[in-house]
Amino acid sequence: MASRYLLDQGLVDAVWWLPVHRHAFDKDSGLASWDHRLAMARAVTDEQDGLEVDEIERQLSAPSYTWDTVTALRTRHPETRFSWIIGTDILADLPLWHRWEELREVLDFLIVGRGGSLGVMPPGGRFTRVDLTLPDISSTRLREQLAAGRFERVRKAVPASVANYLKDHPDLYR
Repeated sequence: MASRYLLDQGLVDAVWWLPVHRHAFDKDSGLASWDHRLAMARAVTDEQDGLEVDEIERQLSAPSYTWDTVTALRTRHPETRFSWIIGTDILADLPLWHRWEELREVLDFLIVGRGGSLGVMPPGGRFTRVDLTLPDISSTRLREQLAAGRFERVRKAVPASVANYLKDHPDLYR
C-alpha cells in the first residue's frame, strides 16, 4: 500500500523492495526462507508498475545491516538518490541501527503512519512524514493466523498474488 501510494503521489520515481537475507535483529526464526519471501515479493512487484525487487542483500555478508545495503546500492547506482521508507512503529529503533549516525547523513527517510502512532523522530536525519496511515496489520500476526490454519483472515489482508502463493504452499508458516 505504501509503495503504491508513494508512486501515485509522485513522491518517488520507483520503489525497490529489498527482501532481508539475514535479519540484523535476530528475527530469522519466524521468517520463511529467502526463496519463498523473494517469490512472494516478486508476485506483487511483477504486477505493479514502478515496483521492483532487488536481491542485493543476498550478496552481502550476514547479518543484513541497512548501512551495508545502502552503501552497496550507492556504489552500484551512484546516480540514484535513495530514500528509505519506514513506518512510524520503528522510529524509536532507528538510533539502534548499525552505523545510525552515518546512515542518517546519506538517506532521506519517508515516514508512513502505522497503527495510529505518529512516532517521535530521532534527532538528526532528513525525515518527511507522508500523508498516509496504513492499517494496523502485523506480519507477525498474519504468520500466527496462518500457523493456526486461518487462511481466509490472511487472504483478506494481503495482495491476491501473495494469497495465491500461500494457498499453493499451505505448509509455509505451519
